[in-house]
Amino acid sequence: MRSNILLAATAALALSACASDKPVERLCPPAAAVAGVERMTSFRPGGGQDLTDVAFTAQVDSVDSVCQYGEDGVEVAMNVLLSAERGPADTTREADLKYFVAIENGPGNFTAKEIYDVSLPFEGNRRRVGIVEEIDIMIPTPADSDFSQIRILIGLQITPEQVQYNQRNKAR
Repeated sequence: MRSNILLAATAALALSACASDKPVERLCPPAAAVAGVERMTSFRPGGGQDLTDVAFTAQVDSVDSVCQYGEDGVEVAMNVLLSAERGPADTTREADLKYFVAIENGPGNFTAKEIYDVSLPFEGNRRRVGIVEEIDIMIPTPADSDFSQIRILIGLQITPEQVQYNQRNKAR
């Protein structure tokens, strides 16, 4: 589906060069998980960082978005797929985590960030669970009216220690 939308948008841009009276079709600002904070490992309290100490792991599996431009900016509807896997040290049968959605207008220029809480219960004997979070955001038109530098970044809100753990353990 996404490739069809991209193909249609590319064709619309090409055709608009031939007919100047047609409005230019704009692509959605890209929305993607941020490398390094797209996954996390939660360990039992007071334990070490051995495999037997893992309470759960979680990750951002995918991000899909569609948008609609209006007079005031662009409205973006996203589906963020999050998943968690139960570890051997889990005692709560639940993965509680936080994730964020941030708007970047040019490298390192963050204009907004929202943090969301989510709980993924491990019901019955399930070891792996997932949830689709539906998020709608409105990005106002930038002062220069140019959306080309806008990116939507999604990640797990993790501690510096968890970031270091991710860096040491790059393989999933």
